[in-house]
Amino acid sequence: MGKLTKRAHHFYVSIAKFVFYHAQHGIVSVRDPIGLAAAERYALSPLIMYGLTVAGLPIRWLTFSPIDKPLPFSHVLQMAWNRAEGLRGPPDAICVNRHIAQAAPSLAPTLARIGVRLEIADNKDKSLSASLRSAQDAARWLLRRPTPPGSSIDDAVSHLCNAAQADHDSDNRLNFQTSGSRNLARLIEQWRSLPVRSPDEIAFEGANWTTGPWLSSWEFPLPPHQPRYFHQGSFDGNTWLLLGKAPINDGDEEDEAPVEYGYDNASEIAKNLVACWPNQPKEIASAAGTTLRQLQWFISGRSPLDPSIRYNLEDILGIEYDEQTCRYIPAGPYVLIAQKTKALEYIYTEISDGGNASPYELIPVQGAADPSWRYILVNAYDKPPSIIMVPRGEAIGEVLPKLILNFEGTRNVSLPFYRDVVATCARACRTPEANAQEMDAFASRYEEQWANCMWLPE
Repeated sequence: MGKLTKRAHHFYVSIAKFVFYHAQHGIVSVRDPIGLAAAERYALSPLIMYGLTVAGLPIRWLTFSPIDKPLPFSHVLQMAWNRAEGLRGPPDAICVNRHIAQAAPSLAPTLARIGVRLEIADNKDKSLSASLRSAQDAARWLLRRPTPPGSSIDDAVSHLCNAAQADHDSDNRLNFQTSGSRNLARLIEQWRSLPVRSPDEIAFEGANWTTGPWLSSWEFPLPPHQPRYFHQGSFDGNTWLLLGKAPINDGDEEDEAPVEYGYDNASEIAKNLVACWPNQPKEIASAAGTTLRQLQWFISGRSPLDPSIRYNLEDILGIEYDEQTCRYIPAGPYVLIAQKTKALEYIYTEISDGGNASPYELIPVQGAADPSWRYILVNAYDKPPSIIMVPRGEAIGEVLPKLILNFEGTRNVSLPFYRDVVATCARACRTPEANAQEMDAFASRYEEQWANCMWLPE
């Protein structure tokens, strides 16, 4: 059984990646990331997002401010620990990145005075960045009703902050339910059984913190400017900035529905899948009916693919459109190779719905394990399993627990099952198209265990 090792929060600050303010539309959500210079072309004002996440758990609280009115960290932390019941008050330690520590030199001694230790995340520790990335993605879905027309930036941001507080309160009432991972559910239960600490008043001396380019470091790898248009969603009335040209309104309301689904993140998913695929990019491109150069242009966001070729690529890589979240997802199941840390972390986070899984390494109860590869079974809830092959002796194997959230170590499995896994992976690696075929067949052979969320065949 998993056990909480310490009472800790991740604290992160960044310019919001997916929500902006517009004088006419109020809070505008962006489905595809947009650089700040490009956002300015659409009269979008950036906002600062502040967040606290319980380390290793899906318990989060967010708030926002205009970029020219940064909130004192003391105010943010005091507000979070007073208002966010799920955080259980001040922790023993707060983990931040080096940019926050450098921007607020008084943070460590001030927290120490109230009994909270400041920890600076190691560059190899990906859990803090995972908390920030998850918060950025969640921010665009916070609003349940549109910003009142003509709202000032202060009123609009207050509206967004209230929505973020309501989102936390709702999750808290539902006990931050997580489906599928029994270990994760136990950890959440342990956390929520902790007594709520009453926060002492935090008083910072002098200037609180200084802003800098680190707040928008996420924008540097974005593709060049692409045409976009504003669209008001028919479901909740919120305004979105979508890629492409605005559709011509011919008066037929039914024709307007498809533009709700404009978040095209397929190239980003394809880029990370290709980096983890057992076959070379040239083989993947050939199987999809295109050249390696065209594939590289597509996954770098520089050029679209012909629709028929893109369909082939999505079919090979198991990329599907999810109407519930209005975005593309890597549906799987997959056999993946642990080669590049960032790509593996990205794809695992996607296929596990943010770490909602209890992955473990398979070890045969009898006989010797494969001398060349380690096999990690990813058993996300309500999905067929995927397998990550890790080459023995490579450095990436040493940081695996940091890349794969809620990694549970090793488990013994029967020799026939282990041999089936090894054989399945060997067949899946033969061609790009074989990957999905073999893993679908593998999932079918163990459908009962998958349906019961067990995934520990005898």
